[in-house]
Amino acid sequence: MVVIDYLKHIIEIVITGFIAVVLTVVPREYLKARAAVFFGDQTPAKVGRASLNPFVHLDPIGTVTFIFLDFGWSRPVPIRPWNLRGRKKTFLLVSLVGPIVGVLCFLIYGLFARAVQNKENYVFETLFKAAKFSLTYALLSLFPIPPLDGSRVLGALLPEHYTEWYLKYEVYGILFLLALVVLWIMPLVMSPFVNFVDKLTVLVTG
Repeated sequence: MVVIDYLKHIIEIVITGFIAVVLTVVPREYLKARAAVFFGDQTPAKVGRASLNPFVHLDPIGTVTFIFLDFGWSRPVPIRPWNLRGRKKTFLLVSLVGPIVGVLCFLIYGLFARAVQNKENYVFETLFKAAKFSLTYALLSLFPIPPLDGSRVLGALLPEHYTEWYLKYEVYGILFLLALVVLWIMPLVMSPFVNFVDKLTVLVTG
């Protein structure tokens, strides 16, 4: 009986966590891709990222860490700043779309969760996690670690002849993040952020 209850609990964590990750990742990555396309870089559309299909945005490792560690990441949207109208200024704007959308999603999901009367059901739990993940990712994405948004903000602020060189190292970013998780460095760094966001989410969801 204890084993069955434990398995049910794990299944509940995985299902509600996965749906919450989808609700977290899809809006920010879709809107980021659409913003890049709108400003002239067709790269996201060409590789299928200007889509609401969650599976083109989800990163397998980032999804697992979201579900079990309360933080994670998605696949980076490929953006070529030299294709954008306004180039570096527009690149900075597009790079900020993710964190801004994350904060907005935190508020929206949090208020929806607050409207749910029964806090013991799956809907509330999913919305609570989606709100929490959205704000956690908004904070995490500001770290200047490729391919997070913070690294692109930094790239947009660098002298133009360094930007392309800097962005080439995005390909190693996911491996670097994975190494930080395996070495338990990232969980330790993110712990105060996760605790802070958890308290804010409890406050917003009532």
